[in-house]
Amino acid sequence: MDFGTLLAAIAFLALLAVIGVGLRLLVPVLVEHFKGSFGSATGWSTLARVYATSKEPEGEVLKRQSLVAGAVLYRYLVTVGIGDTGLYLRVGGPLPRDPILIPWGEFKNVQPARLFWQKAAVVSVGAPQIGTLTVPMSLYERMRSHLPSALASFGTSAKPI
Repeated sequence: MDFGTLLAAIAFLALLAVIGVGLRLLVPVLVEHFKGSFGSATGWSTLARVYATSKEPEGEVLKRQSLVAGAVLYRYLVTVGIGDTGLYLRVGGPLPRDPILIPWGEFKNVQPARLFWQKAAVVSVGAPQIGTLTVPMSLYERMRSHLPSALASFGTSAKPI
């Protein structure tokens, strides 16, 4: 190996080292940027500021659920806890979000929606409204017994006597 080839190999290795260090510094910054962008787009950051929790979910725990928080779909990434104190939500996956616990009394309004071509419910949280959650009707059915009475009757058909 001559001197020129050795110098080129050393320069190439130095370039790889610089790229490696740059990526090591840049990737965490990009991840935080995207987490912040998705959080503000969905209102998850606002929900987390108001309803943040460090408690583990209680009651019925459902893993790999899908829902929409604000404008962003979390498909098969959400752990849901349905307990007496409220609705626990934690997003996992590549960009995990802070877990939240929304007391049942904070659910104020519900509207019909579609999610994956199936019936769903858009539930507003807080008064004044802090955010919205779009949940499939199968999840809403599990939440129904804990919701305020005005929301619990949503989606039930009244049968004439």
